[in-house]
Amino acid sequence: MNILVAVEELRIGGAQTFALRLAQALHEAGHRVYLYAMYWQYTEHDLVQRLAPNVELLEYRPASAGLDTLLLRTDDWLQRHGRALSLRRPVLLRHLRQVVAEKQIDVVSSNTFKCDALLAEALQHFPRVPLVVTMHGDYEQFLAFYQQRQQYVIPNYRSKLTSTIARINGVAYLSEQNLEAVRLNQGVAGNIRLRQIYNGLDGRISAEAGKYTRPQLGIAPGALVFGMVARGVPEKGWEPVIRAYQRLRAEMSRPTNLLLVGASPFLTQLSEKYQDDDSLRFLGFVNNPIDCVRSFDVGILASSLKESLPNSIAEYLFCGKAVISTDVGEIRQMIRTDAGQEAGVLIEFPLQGLADEALLYQAMRRYATDAPLLAQHQQWAQRAFGKFDMKQCIAAYTQLYQDSINIVAS
Repeated sequence: MNILVAVEELRIGGAQTFALRLAQALHEAGHRVYLYAMYWQYTEHDLVQRLAPNVELLEYRPASAGLDTLLLRTDDWLQRHGRALSLRRPVLLRHLRQVVAEKQIDVVSSNTFKCDALLAEALQHFPRVPLVVTMHGDYEQFLAFYQQRQQYVIPNYRSKLTSTIARINGVAYLSEQNLEAVRLNQGVAGNIRLRQIYNGLDGRISAEAGKYTRPQLGIAPGALVFGMVARGVPEKGWEPVIRAYQRLRAEMSRPTNLLLVGASPFLTQLSEKYQDDDSLRFLGFVNNPIDCVRSFDVGILASSLKESLPNSIAEYLFCGKAVISTDVGEIRQMIRTDAGQEAGVLIEFPLQGLADEALLYQAMRRYATDAPLLAQHQQWAQRAFGKFDMKQCIAAYTQLYQDSINIVAS
């Protein structure tokens, strides 16, 4: 098959990382695969080269990069002020239609709502090219923002959602909560093929892994190491994790450390705020987070967002690390072995605000005071990872693509 794997942007993030891994794995399975990103301005080429080195990247790159960036900024301003108008969108639509025609695309596999919506409109010109989307959680997150009139509201989101659902032929979802948007649009959903498919992870250690060993990071022998990998936004729970950790550390005679992997202005502010704590390591952006996760004892994700299948949890399991997380989306199933054992401690998901610092402290303390429990959960983590086998993932996607092709051909 000729497959176009599309995503809004190619910078660090769960959906973006999976799109790259999916594209590379489909290429290795013998398909002709192309990557498409809406915004060349945000592409992290090192990330693309590491995760999808053999896949051709297609982006709209105009002769006047400055003018295109101006259009992008104007669109951002219009959206922030509730205007549905986009000056850049018509140009992207023409480029996408050209790509689909020239590359003789058989199926489009899209990974974020804004990209899905763009493709749904572009593919009106190609009724026999199916649109398959992977719902990573942004559909319901945007819906919640729209209903609660919070920040990041997409203008006319409900109408855009309805028109997008009407053009979709196949849906790969990670958690049952992802289907909320489909159920709200049953009248236009048509004959959509629905499949629950876990993201595959083909974990690899990079050549830079030596920089993140415990000795290189200045971690004392025998130290208990907690760690967190996430996007650098407050809602991931960075500060509650830090405060809970500091409360635990004040009680411990054993050396402890907290490794924080991510980059953003917010994290830069946190690093300055907590600079007096030399047991904290703000590692910034790391090209291959698994290199760092190997030095953890426990991996943490304290998100207050509507997560579905967080990539960091799969990375923790791959490395055999016990997990502390808020109980949201598919995380409980992620950390569960085939025998039903759970390789971590889950805390209550906050109905408002950030994760509960006291609950995080209690979860950390359990591992700090119960070495056999920590060892058992680390062992179960390796067993729980089996469900993220990339070969199973690719087989499931290939079947969904073929089923979707059959739908439009009938």
